[in-house]
Amino acid sequence: IHSISAAHPPPALGRTNATVAAKRVSMAGPTTMKPPRDSFVPALKPKASSAGMLTGSNGLRKQSSYISLAEAVLTMSEKPKIHYDKCKVIATVGGPLTKTVEQLADLLRAGMTVARFDFQQGSISLAEHQRTLENLKAAGKLTSCMCAVYCSLGGNVFAVSKRDESVSFKFTAGQVVRLIHGDPVCDSSDVLPVGAGILDLDFMNSFAVGDSVTINPYLQAGDQTAELTVETVTQNEVTCRVLNDVMEFPGNRATVHFTHTKNPNCTLVNARDEEIIRQWAVPAKVDFISFGAIRSGATIRTIKDLVKSKYGLPHARIMARIDNLSALRDLPNILKEADVILLARGELGAVVEAEKMFAVQKHVLRMCEVVGRPCIVTRLMDSMISAPRPTRAEATDIANIVLDGADGLLLGLETLEGMFPLQCLETALAIAREADSVYDYESRYRRQMQVVNVKLAKATEGKLEDGYGGGGVGGGGGAAGAGSSPGEGGKIAPRARSASLRVQAKDLESVEGDLKKEALAAAAVQTAYQINAKLIVVFSHTGETTRLVAKYHPQCPVLSISIPTVHGGTLGWVVEGDVEARQQLVIRGVVPALSAGHAMLPDEGELGYHLLKERDDGYGGGQGPHVGATRTDIEGMTKAAELGLIQPGELAVFCQLIAGQSTVKVVEFAGLNNQKTASWKTFSPSEPRSRSPALPHAGGGGANATANGG
Repeated sequence: IHSISAAHPPPALGRTNATVAAKRVSMAGPTTMKPPRDSFVPALKPKASSAGMLTGSNGLRKQSSYISLAEAVLTMSEKPKIHYDKCKVIATVGGPLTKTVEQLADLLRAGMTVARFDFQQGSISLAEHQRTLENLKAAGKLTSCMCAVYCSLGGNVFAVSKRDESVSFKFTAGQVVRLIHGDPVCDSSDVLPVGAGILDLDFMNSFAVGDSVTINPYLQAGDQTAELTVETVTQNEVTCRVLNDVMEFPGNRATVHFTHTKNPNCTLVNARDEEIIRQWAVPAKVDFISFGAIRSGATIRTIKDLVKSKYGLPHARIMARIDNLSALRDLPNILKEADVILLARGELGAVVEAEKMFAVQKHVLRMCEVVGRPCIVTRLMDSMISAPRPTRAEATDIANIVLDGADGLLLGLETLEGMFPLQCLETALAIAREADSVYDYESRYRRQMQVVNVKLAKATEGKLEDGYGGGGVGGGGGAAGAGSSPGEGGKIAPRARSASLRVQAKDLESVEGDLKKEALAAAAVQTAYQINAKLIVVFSHTGETTRLVAKYHPQCPVLSISIPTVHGGTLGWVVEGDVEARQQLVIRGVVPALSAGHAMLPDEGELGYHLLKERDDGYGGGQGPHVGATRTDIEGMTKAAELGLIQPGELAVFCQLIAGQSTVKVVEFAGLNNQKTASWKTFSPSEPRSRSPALPHAGGGGANATANGG
């Protein structure tokens, strides 16, 4: 680790000076076998690549060297044994088919990791949301599945529904529209009730003469957006005038959106949302919370302070919704303040031309990749609201989102009001699983190494050529140099018309202040690639190290074991840690778990101290010497074996930062056996296991040098 952060150029990617201790783990108990591949054709045996990567690890362009396209189409991707796929899916709950214990249990078993409660609708009361939350907790106990809770507040966006089919949303220039209090159900487009159901909106503090109001079909875009201006404001009514002609809206719901431009007394969080937070979000101890119509990073910073100090949600993570042009322009500052980015394609589509949405999507995903922020994409399968399967265009769209590097997918109306919520969730996960099987892991790894090189070079006053290349963690001319264009010393070859979407590292200051964690994560992922590890195990208190590891999108799963934190005083003690584990359910490739806590006792906090001399600590078996085996090794391997993440003979990389000491080590899993004695051996991975994915193998280095500390 110290060699990576040193002022002199680090070693080549195939050689690292990070101390890697390799051990062989053997535990008592019955052997856990990997379930058979779920496929209607014989499983295909992947061939080894020259870079030591598995089939499909470098995208579709490489897959032809292993199997034919026909074989790839006829072979189904294996469904993992555990409930967590790499790409996560957030489902909106509380609808007619997603509110009972049985319905929510089915969603959890299918793979839902985050439950979204939508308060923008206005048609679901707080009492109904509370019943759904209680049912979700019961379903979690029934299925033993971890699930995070996400509170989605409307902000200054309100949904209004038609009372019946005879009502039409049609606007003409010069038409007067009145916004009033009341149930969010209208009889005509002339009078629209907003802000009801929980608490009436304070019109005097929310509107001012001259403010802009827009009305468009709910979660739909295009030219069908009515633009209005505020003419008069009273305590119970806001009068607006339409500025353009709009034909009749499709669907049964419209969205009313207003911005504060003239009123100096307006607040960032309106009274309605404040009441929702106090009555529902705080008692529910939500894991994520978001507000609509956020326009800048400064607003996110202020809201984060309000949520933690004023509203009493110190552990809640802020999910920033990119749903307007102002937020899109200030995306670099929003990335610095937000914990998760939500690309709201439905709302953005109302202000962005259809032919430009692909560029916006790729731009946001690439910016999130640079700073390591999880990114969730919405508006996926509208057809499955009323149909049991998506269109081919929707299926391709979801696959491209996964291939672009998104961490998760969000299902809105598909599960809230759709007729097939369970099938929709299963379909989204199936498409994401297939796309992930051909995801370009190597390119993602190289791009992240470029960014890390820039950060470490700034910290060590190193000089990089054109902002990239040089030394850095990847070394040898940079990790990108070997994979992009040989002979250019790590430079990235210019591409036509890519300047508008390319993210320059100099435009974004480092959002991680601790470079030791950055270097630790880089070393762990680099080691996993070198030895072809099947798993990366991360022990963490806050989840920060896990996020830094997961931002590389390593090909193997990341088992994140959250270590409990004990807080106490004269009145009692509180153990925390489950919140941090649930908040990792939006990060791609991460499998969160809770630590038993015994490995971090005060008298065993020193690395290398808690060596197990005898097997009489509750892990089963008799007694015998275990030289070099720590309790964290045994706990991590036990948890991985229980989840089916590792099989006998496979390697795992352990990454932990405890008491200021950074450790990256390789452990081989020897399986579970019934022997009363077992010995612990030092293990050096053999040369054919793997080579660096970023550099061609040059004799004498590779995995052996890493495992032996060379």
